Amino acid sequence: MKVFISSVTHLLKDERNALPPFLRLLDHQPLRFEDFKSQDRSSREACLAGVEAADVYVLLLGPSYGTSWPDTGLAPTAEEFQIARSRGIPILVFDKVVDEPTETAQQAFKAEVGHYVNGRLWRTFTDPLSLNLAVGEALKALPAPDGPLVLRPLARPHPASWLDLAPSTSGQVTAPVLEVHLVPVGVSTLTSATTLGETARTLARDARSTGFIGDMDPLSTGSDNDTAWAVRPPHSEGGWQRTTVEAFRGLCVTATGEAAAYVCLPTDLFGAVVDQGSLQRDLARLLALLSPLAASADAVAPAVKLSAAERVREGDPADVGSRSSGSMRLATGLAITLEPSFYVPADGLTSAGGDLASELATRLLNEIRAIKAF
Repeated sequence: MKVFISSVTHLLKDERNALPPFLRLLDHQPLRFEDFKSQDRSSREACLAGVEAADVYVLLLGPSYGTSWPDTGLAPTAEEFQIARSRGIPILVFDKVVDEPTETAQQAFKAEVGHYVNGRLWRTFTDPLSLNLAVGEALKALPAPDGPLVLRPLARPHPASWLDLAPSTSGQVTAPVLEVHLVPVGVSTLTSATTLGETARTLARDARSTGFIGDMDPLSTGSDNDTAWAVRPPHSEGGWQRTTVEAFRGLCVTATGEAAAYVCLPTDLFGAVVDQGSLQRDLARLLALLSPLAASADAVAPAVKLSAAERVREGDPADVGSRSSGSMRLATGLAITLEPSFYVPADGLTSAGGDLASELATRLLNEIRAIKAF
């Protein structure tokens, strides 16, 4: 496995040096900041790419938070933690016991990490040897890969509760919206309205802590008798030909246990451009956000909807914002809907998330190709 090691160097330099050779003895591939210095890109970009490529994220904590980046206000370890969490890969946390006061910012970061990890994968250590032993035990305890993704057909329909996310006539939302649902299979209980109110607060906290909704972005949170939600209201940036980044996105959970996440696709005057890779990355991130919300079900049926599909073309997503010409379909309000047709075990969503995202991206791209010009 590729194991990314994330930490500051203060009081952790010896551990950072001792852990990689130990991981190699266990046939794992260590990834860390020191390994990326010679690349033709910034160490920050390389480290974040390392987290994206990792199978497991190992976070070493000490008393120091580190220096925050001026654009995000986050230390490198906090930024790397957000990416690991958004990907849904296993996160192993190890806290060094030292006789030194913990910085205020680090106390807050530890509280955030502790909330997410919930004590299940949290260990303490005092020196390189104790850390190596703790990491080795934690890696050994990780579930073995489940093998290829197995799609099991549904015995009866499980329709998704689609949201009304089509572009509004007022122009508030002009970009296509990618919407993903996980519909529970075999669940016969309802969540109370009281619990949904608590769920809404959890959704808001998770949306912020994962970076799905920025700390400075507006956030609308609420619930009723049927649904809890946390939504970033519609907002557009850019001009006539520039890329439009619409921060409209959100999370919701219904009383029946169905979880949904949605996000606008980057667009310009001529619409959005997608390919297999971009769709797969978007779907993987949304599935990673939804996986913890579907933990109460034994199995889930995934569903995908693409609103304003007439504004989506297959091609290189990097072209968005740089095109000076393009074609537009006359029809409006087209939507591609992949209703639930198969289910997967809920406890396998993390390990099979990449395969599931690939399958859904392939199906969605096939439907995009099938749309004829109107």
